[in-house]
Amino acid sequence: MIPVMTGILLGARMQQKDIVGLAYIGDGGSSTGAFTKGMNFAAVQKLPLIVIVESNHYAYSTPTSMQTAVRNMAERAAAFGIPGYIVDGNDVVACYEVTKQAVDYARSGRGTVLIEAKTYRRKGHAEHDDQRYIPEGEVEYWEKHNDPIDRFEKFLLDQKIADKESSRRSQRT
Repeated sequence: MIPVMTGILLGARMQQKDIVGLAYIGDGGSSTGAFTKGMNFAAVQKLPLIVIVESNHYAYSTPTSMQTAVRNMAERAAAFGIPGYIVDGNDVVACYEVTKQAVDYARSGRGTVLIEAKTYRRKGHAEHDDQRYIPEGEVEYWEKHNDPIDRFEKFLLDQKIADKESSRRSQRT
């Protein structure tokens, strides 16, 4: 998808259209040649591309630590000469804020940005994935301690943007 988005953005530039492209990829997908070539092209051309790597601990069934030598996917940005940011992918507000910052950067003509959203995949990679490679209790831990919906609800309640009653009403519909 990264090379496709670079083509769209290059075409938009040639048509003098002011757009920014966003592309999402998993941590495993970021180890492919298409990712590397697409990122390099986007960076060299200073295309307004935001690439969000969903760093969810597994490339299908392979732990991230066994498919890349870098600790953080955002470190890969340096190879392309572009900014790389790390965000808590389970924090809706933080994701919005870093994406807005990246879009502003790209829209200003400075080029491509890589965002690593650290998150967790609580379901298998596909329907046939029974997740037998996941340590026992790991999914339940993430569900209990780091659910993005629960965290966003708490944020809305803490900021008094919503109240418990409106939250209960929305859960019933």
